[in-house]
Formats: sequence, structure tokens, C-alpha cells
Amino acid sequence: MKVSPAAAVKIRSVLQGASNKSPRVILRKGGCAGNMLVLLLEPPATDDEMITCEGIEFAVVKDCLAFCDDIVVDLKSDLGGEIIVRRERAQTCKCGKSFKL
Repeated sequence: MKVSPAAAVKIRSVLQGASNKSPRVILRKGGCAGNMLVLLLEPPATDDEMITCEGIEFAVVKDCLAFCDDIVVDLKSDLGGEIIVRRERAQTCKCGKSFKL
């Protein structure tokens, strides 16, 4: 799992007001390629794997563990500064958010 410096700054700022919550990576059906990784701010589940990147502790659901080495958390550089989670070496759609398993 990789986290860009810009995404790390944004996540740390969001975490300052969120006690007992962690950034949590989940897998959802959706997007034009069929699957999407989503980053939520919520309490970790008891069976989540905790992974530390850039000094931030992420909760990762079991469905995502198989390709955890391929996950990139980045900050989109548009006006909203949206945090995106993508797979680095997967067949994706044009936006890069959804991928095929």
C-alpha cells in the first residue's frame, strides 16, 4: 500500500477531529470496470487488517488484502482535492477508479 504525501496531509487533517475512527479501505461493486476501492472514515471492524503507511494507521477489509501491495491512496489535484484509492497495476477504466478483478 502506498500513500502520496499530499493524501497523507489531507487524511491527517481529517483525522484530527475523528476520535475512534480510521481511514478504512473497502471493496465495492461499481464503476465502469466493475469494482472500486473506497476510503471511508469509520471505526475499524474487528476482522480488519491494520496497516501503517506514512504514519497513518489504515483499516483494510479482508476482501482487499489480496491486492494490498497494489493499492495507491492519492489526492486528486482538482479543486475539490478528492482522495482517491486505486490499484496501481490493474486493468482500469479511464478515470482509474474502478478495475476488473
